[in-house]
Amino acid sequence: MINVEYFDDRKIAIIELPDRDIDESTQWDFEDICSSISQDSKVRVVVLTSNSPDFVSAVWTSSFNLAPSVSAIKQPVLGVISRNAHGIGLEILLACDIRVCVSTSEFSMSHLMHGVIPSNGGTQRLPRLVGQGRALEIILTGRLVKAHEALEMGMVHQISDNDPVKDACLIAEKVASHGPKAAQYLKEVIYAGAEMTLGQGMNLEADMSVILQSTSDRTEGINSFLERRAPSFKGD
Repeated sequence: MINVEYFDDRKIAIIELPDRDIDESTQWDFEDICSSISQDSKVRVVVLTSNSPDFVSAVWTSSFNLAPSVSAIKQPVLGVISRNAHGIGLEILLACDIRVCVSTSEFSMSHLMHGVIPSNGGTQRLPRLVGQGRALEIILTGRLVKAHEALEMGMVHQISDNDPVKDACLIAEKVASHGPKAAQYLKEVIYAGAEMTLGQGMNLEADMSVILQSTSDRTEGINSFLERRAPSFKGD
């Protein structure tokens, strides 16, 4: 069963995946949960974690595809690796916006050993994060990538010395304190812009900036600055 909890007046949603093999029911539940959270205007940031040693447990011939549900979430998504992330588990984590692991974490994509290639976005997201050459080497060899190497190459963003979920929640609280509409638009501009020319991306950035000028949160941001107080964003 997938567990979902809400904190900070529902601003932060924590999704916890179970320690069992993915099946059709799990995929449907996960899709429904991600879609519901994405449409929830109260939720400003999502934390995705798991009880599985490999983040997600699944047979290698599995046709289940969970990563699109993660990447479709409008709010920023933090992936938390309490142990390791291999195969499909790593592919799902690559669909998150920020990733936090522990110092003993190990990562791999050993799909070729099972006669298949990554099919949850690994062949596309990993090269975009670590570069084409590194991605090819990691997938072709199926070797283990240690936490500090993963940090150096940009596969993860932070190594937690204590509780990775707590550390991720600290990041989530910081993100949740910002304008939620601006955070969502920022995410859209960065990802969409990566598929555009520089000029097209600049135009998209300008368009989104103009849209945000008319929001209540923009007015609140200006007023809070002038009044020297913390802003109280509503997502309007």
